[in-house]
Amino acid sequence: MKLYIGGAYQGQEELAVRENPKAELIPDFHEKVREAILKGEDPKAFAQKLCLEKPDAVIVANEVGAGIVPMEASERAFREAVGRALCVIAQASDTVVRAVCGIGARIK
Repeated sequence: MKLYIGGAYQGQEELAVRENPKAELIPDFHEKVREAILKGEDPKAFAQKLCLEKPDAVIVANEVGAGIVPMEASERAFREAVGRALCVIAQASDTVVRAVCGIGARIK
């Protein structure tokens, strides 16, 4: 498993595709966490299940924990849930890359 993260519009998905052209790509992981929350699923359990089911996938996510803290409690909870789910994905990943301006910095 590989994880590509970065701020919105920082080129992490394009970088992931360029570096892994034949791999199964799971884009917008942060939004999949939102969907799981809306279904009543635990975000960490959702991430663990994904790791078991798709160990060779390339996961792409926005960093949602930076910037201005949202006023709505639900959005703050969402940011925390994404962070916890990404910790699970990062631990299971062989490679973690942070994209800034389309340039990848390998952090694992």
